[in-house]
Amino acid sequence: MLSVKIRANVVDDIQLAKAIESAGADIIHVDAMKEGAGADLDTIRRIRDATRIFLIGNNSIQSFDDAKEMFSRGADMVSVGRQAMDSPEIIDSLVDAVSEFQESTGWYNAPKHICRGQGDLRGLTFCCLPVKPCAVHNKAKQLGFSPREFANLKMEFVKGTPLEYGDSTCFGSLAWCCKITKPCFMRDGVLDLIDLSPQEYMKLKKQMADYILDHAKEK
Repeated sequence: MLSVKIRANVVDDIQLAKAIESAGADIIHVDAMKEGAGADLDTIRRIRDATRIFLIGNNSIQSFDDAKEMFSRGADMVSVGRQAMDSPEIIDSLVDAVSEFQESTGWYNAPKHICRGQGDLRGLTFCCLPVKPCAVHNKAKQLGFSPREFANLKMEFVKGTPLEYGDSTCFGSLAWCCKITKPCFMRDGVLDLIDLSPQEYMKLKKQMADYILDHAKEK
């Protein structure tokens, strides 16, 4: 297994990440360096949108909250640098926190909602029916889908799954519902009715995200 580590904002990050993926590397390890303090989370998101390669994010990971911010932009794992020297206990703390978060939510690195302007393409799994111009149109277009094609693809995936249900939700199916961490009494009422746990709901949403990306017309 081959991992390639790069530093962000030195050359064209997207061009480099695509080249690394095309060359056959298994992992890309990104030091999300930016001018000033903190990590360049937008670079992590843009690399996630441009590739399907396993992505490790690095830079300024000092707590689980920092790790979660990187996960929600598309990192599959995070790595810790200086903080491990200053506070060696952070490693065990992060392992415990990530494991607990996965157990409680079902998807530890679920993306942010696209409508907030911070979500990567995986976030299309949480998007509403594209009935009016919004951020979902632009994201779907990146994958080569018209609004109708995107809607049909999601309904194709949920057919025969628990996500097909949801007459009392905004658009009549759990296909169009949001992250379990965002409160919604209509979604949660349907989950209770069909006896689907929040964790299983999120696992199905992750499968839907993979399905959407697997069927992209623009790679």
